[in-house]
Amino acid sequence: MIILRLLFGLIIIFLLVAFSIRNMLPVQLDFYFYKTPPVPLFVIIFLSLLLGVAAAWILVIGEQVRMRNELRKKNKRIKELEKQIEAYETSKIEETPGEVKDETASQGVQP
Repeated sequence: MIILRLLFGLIIIFLLVAFSIRNMLPVQLDFYFYKTPPVPLFVIIFLSLLLGVAAAWILVIGEQVRMRNELRKKNKRIKELEKQIEAYETSKIEETPGEVKDETASQGVQP
């Protein structure tokens, strides 16, 4: 498995280097009032890719934080409900302190 990962990584690196060599043409970007100095095209493409990955990562982190908060609230609600169930069961047990009622006697049936 390690050899497969290493091979995959080497192939990716080879493709990135080949892409970089083929896209060395200098490009100048124009941002309304600012022009960048001439930079190789592959640098612009890689920076765009990195900015996209960073933006997606920030969005994912925000969603994870939201989901953790929701999970924390739901766990708190579950604990509250479990305490209510326990209190209900305790009060039900205290009402009948060990007496076992014979339902057949109350219905008029003799054993």
